[in-house]
Amino acid sequence: MTPQQELARRERLVAAARAMLSMQVGLATGAFRLERVLGSLGEPYQSQHSVFRRFTGAIPADIPVGSARLHWVPALLLATDTKLAKIEDKFRASLLEECIAIIQAYGPNNKFKPKPLRGSA
Repeated sequence: MTPQQELARRERLVAAARAMLSMQVGLATGAFRLERVLGSLGEPYQSQHSVFRRFTGAIPADIPVGSARLHWVPALLLATDTKLAKIEDKFRASLLEECIAIIQAYGPNNKFKPKPLRGSA
């Protein structure tokens, strides 16, 4: 990946973190989005910000998120929401703290002077 590509992907990462932090998107949808962007940045970023992977991995496959929710029978959808709410409650603080860390590390004030990942040289 070129430095320009990395910068553009970091900008997408910050945008996704801001959307989640401001609650423009839900926690599950935001975490899946952040996970995709982290995947495009590569393993060092994924392991540095692994809370998103842990959270999405904790969501059972039978719980719909995003636009898949539109296709569910309302009574079944509401039943799964109770399970999802418990998982979100468990991860909420760490997800939002990680969004803040991403914004601070890679945000506009830092785009020309990238900070190294924690634990790297």
